[in-house]
Amino acid sequence: MRHVAGTITHTLPFTAGPRPRGGHEIHDDGALQAWAVGHHPDEVRRAVSRDGTAEVILVGSCLATAGEVRAAADAAAAGSWHSAGRLPGSCLGIVRAGRTAWIMGNRAATVTVHWTISQGTVTWSTSACALAALTGTVPDAVRLLAEVTTWGVEPGADGWFEGIHRLPPGSALVCAPGRPPAVQRLPVPACQSFADAADALRLVLPDAVGRRALAGGQVSSDLSGGVDSSAITCLAAAHTDLTAITYIDAAMAGQDDARYAAEIAADLPALTRHLVDGRRTGSRHFDELTDPGSVPFTDAPALSVGMLGILGAQLAPAVAAGSTGHLTGWGGDNVLDAPPSPADRFRSGARAAALRDAQRFARDRRSAARPVLAAVLAAGRGSHPKALSVLAAAVLDHPAPRVLPDAADAARWCGQLGAARWLTPGGRTALARFIGARAQSADPTTGPGALRERLALEATGAEYANLDTLSRARWGLPVHAPFLDTRVVDICLAVPLWERRHPGDFKPLARAALTGLVHHRVLARRTKTAFTGVYDGLRVNAPALRALLAGSVLAESGLIDLTAVLASLDRTVNGSPADLGSLHTLISVELWLANLPVHLDTWWEPATSGEALR
Repeated sequence: MRHVAGTITHTLPFTAGPRPRGGHEIHDDGALQAWAVGHHPDEVRRAVSRDGTAEVILVGSCLATAGEVRAAADAAAAGSWHSAGRLPGSCLGIVRAGRTAWIMGNRAATVTVHWTISQGTVTWSTSACALAALTGTVPDAVRLLAEVTTWGVEPGADGWFEGIHRLPPGSALVCAPGRPPAVQRLPVPACQSFADAADALRLVLPDAVGRRALAGGQVSSDLSGGVDSSAITCLAAAHTDLTAITYIDAAMAGQDDARYAAEIAADLPALTRHLVDGRRTGSRHFDELTDPGSVPFTDAPALSVGMLGILGAQLAPAVAAGSTGHLTGWGGDNVLDAPPSPADRFRSGARAAALRDAQRFARDRRSAARPVLAAVLAAGRGSHPKALSVLAAAVLDHPAPRVLPDAADAARWCGQLGAARWLTPGGRTALARFIGARAQSADPTTGPGALRERLALEATGAEYANLDTLSRARWGLPVHAPFLDTRVVDICLAVPLWERRHPGDFKPLARAALTGLVHHRVLARRTKTAFTGVYDGLRVNAPALRALLAGSVLAESGLIDLTAVLASLDRTVNGSPADLGSLHTLISVELWLANLPVHLDTWWEPATSGEALR
């Protein structure tokens, strides 16, 4: 699996420990060593500042020009180390200025840094599993349990493994002589108006797409007919010919998406469109899970494993056309839209406007207004730490959780999912303790909508990374997500949530920024197709899912009741939506745990003789 790893030590004598197996050394100045595994040499970019005091190294999908990388190095020499974190692409950033080093992923979590420290040496990697194998640590079962049974619980600085730290997205790991390693947040751009953001996005998004479309070789793209994939495809078609793929199944065949996709393809001669019909290919959700060991491994539990069969059919035309990069609309929902945020607007001081938003939201959801208004008012007196403390008590006290989401949750920080019914008494105690610990470090200033937006962005970025890993391993095809570029994210998220989401409208920021660049009718859409074909896949693949869940690690650990889980699976197979999301998450978790490669020799090898003697 592609990853980057390294060590930082300022203590003499420098000693060489294991190196990543198959890794290519990209830096070694004694104090800092770094290796790239599975990367082409072109995916490593570097520049030294003009005065020679700072250096920037980028590893991954680095789309910055040589001049931009040099400018970031010059900025680091002048004290602006964070400039490297805003270069285009999806890559790891290493900045050296004097004897200080900054290691950073990106704001959208498409690249995440994990780290540990032992005897004065910091070992870091973009793979948590690599560090777990090195240190002999085990997965944090309770954190995994929280993913399945709750929402709004902050992962914070904890990774998927006990004792392996996670660098929060939008942060850098800072290592300097005489100081313990520290986490430093990158500056967040100041708030800007909707109009200014639209103007900036009109320049930056086409550039993000164009850099990927012109990176070399053939290009393909998703063309679902939705706003996000359609925007990316239209922008790419302005630069190059490309293969565009529309996937449908029995449920989607007569929906709006397919009609919009056909219209766009008819308007753009640069497109060669392929319509892939799941009814003909026989592809369904949760295919290819009969043999869990054959599923490519990802560094974190991947929801995309539930779509392996569909992805194989969808990407087949791209692979046949020789595509060297596949463009997607991943992240469009996160940056062009926003979660409902009446409580955040109320907390900002615009109380009357917030209460009007709450009433409109309740009307749109066909819900009673009183509970939503009450939740907004309560949010004005509450905070995320207090909400987590209440949630911990609720988990421990064992009240029956709601089966379906409540509209008033839009004004709350966190809650139980229906799958909390699966918890055993031991699972409740462990989960309550976990949530209570999060309450001690949670940000008391963040609003419910802002929290939900950030967690959703990070989850989307992490899942995109999983998808890219699966696609490279199974089909040799890199996947790109221009909406998750840090520059794009910074522009869009600088607009207050309530200005990006307008009652009765749909992604107005896309229309304001992209009119004239993207097919006009798709920008005027007010609908979003529901993907209900998942139930057909559940019915057909239920035996494989039952076999997978029968060996549940969380159940064997005494955290969940397998009988309750299988009863939920039976209800969901028959069309109940209540536990669909939690079942999908649990399946991805259990598959990940079953495939987890934790042997040291899988990830690491002895240092070379030259490294051992340095």
